[in-house]
Amino acid sequence: MKKALGSPVILCLLGLFISFNLFTIFSGGDYKAELKIVNQIVEEYGLTFDDSILNTMQEHVNEDVRQFDSSYQDADAFLKSMTPEKYSMASKEDQQVIDRIGLMQMYIGLGKSLDERYAELDAGQMRDSMVKGLGLSGITQKVVTAEYEKLDTRLEEMKANAEYKQWFFAGDYRMHTELFRSLLKNTALEGVMLVVLLTALIANYEFENRSQLVAYTTKRGRKLIWNKLAASLLSTLLLIIPLFGISLLAYFHFYDYSGLWHALISSGLNWEYKFPYITRWPIEFHHYVWMAIAILSFILMIVSLLTFALSVFIKNSYLTWIIMILLLVSMFVIPSFFAGIPLVLILMNFNLTLLLVNPHMYFSGVSSLTMFEHYEIITLTTWFAAGVICSILSMRRFYRKDIV
Repeated sequence: MKKALGSPVILCLLGLFISFNLFTIFSGGDYKAELKIVNQIVEEYGLTFDDSILNTMQEHVNEDVRQFDSSYQDADAFLKSMTPEKYSMASKEDQQVIDRIGLMQMYIGLGKSLDERYAELDAGQMRDSMVKGLGLSGITQKVVTAEYEKLDTRLEEMKANAEYKQWFFAGDYRMHTELFRSLLKNTALEGVMLVVLLTALIANYEFENRSQLVAYTTKRGRKLIWNKLAASLLSTLLLIIPLFGISLLAYFHFYDYSGLWHALISSGLNWEYKFPYITRWPIEFHHYVWMAIAILSFILMIVSLLTFALSVFIKNSYLTWIIMILLLVSMFVIPSFFAGIPLVLILMNFNLTLLLVNPHMYFSGVSSLTMFEHYEIITLTTWFAAGVICSILSMRRFYRKDIV
């Protein structure tokens, strides 16, 4: 394990991946300064809002406008009159005031529009669109319909509780996508490449260094294979810590989430695309982050198990790496070939790669074929069992085969 973790290839790749993540984080964020307004809003008005709070905010913004320019009585009129030329002629301090007024007015407008936007949401239309698009019928249609009934119940619960009325970064900034679909997904993919190579190096170390006849003829002999499996899993955990840890620490240092740790992922302000995030139960942002990390880490552990099983058969680290990566890529591609067989298509989507590349849609009811209740648990349990079985079968074969 020590030799594998200390391998120049592993260390260089780890350093390269972390550097790439840091570069991606720090080279973005042209709107970083604008995001700070949300924390100021939360600090002054609280995390949850209603019509009363929005009206109070509007009064305060209008008062700021009157203090800044007495010829205007409200923010809308002031902002409509603010041309690019007029803005460029203002001093830097005045521009900051204008920017703050504009951002406050934007968030007030977004908050006031949420009731209407959520009232228009209809789970039945989502269901009909999916059924028609995939040509579902029979048992598959019944299964999908049952899931959308659960989604409809959850959506009505959110509307009744006004769960979506919590402050978060405006959806136009795509901060949920930036963190989970970009950073966490990319970091997990980097982890896959490292874990596959690391596991293969541990499993095949003796064979690649021509020392298998010495190592496997000792008192412990072939039982060393169990130590190698344990070392592979432990090394995977040790590799995950700096890869995820440094990347996330840098991200949260660069972007200020200080007021939003307890905000719900289902906040209406977090509405980025056609549909909002409708989680299967209320999930606070910091809980979602930890659960996403836990799922991705468990996936990497399963990848290590599968790689170990494959390594025992192939006995070549780099060939194992190529085959395992191709296998994971195929899990993402193959389901599309079964679009004409809905039942197979649904079953094929319970795969590791699809779960790996969609951390932004975990526990969400609007994520197409991954919208099934307990999708994450079913996928992880199934593939963990497959990894354990493959590892046991490979080691049984290792006990029987020649070690040359």
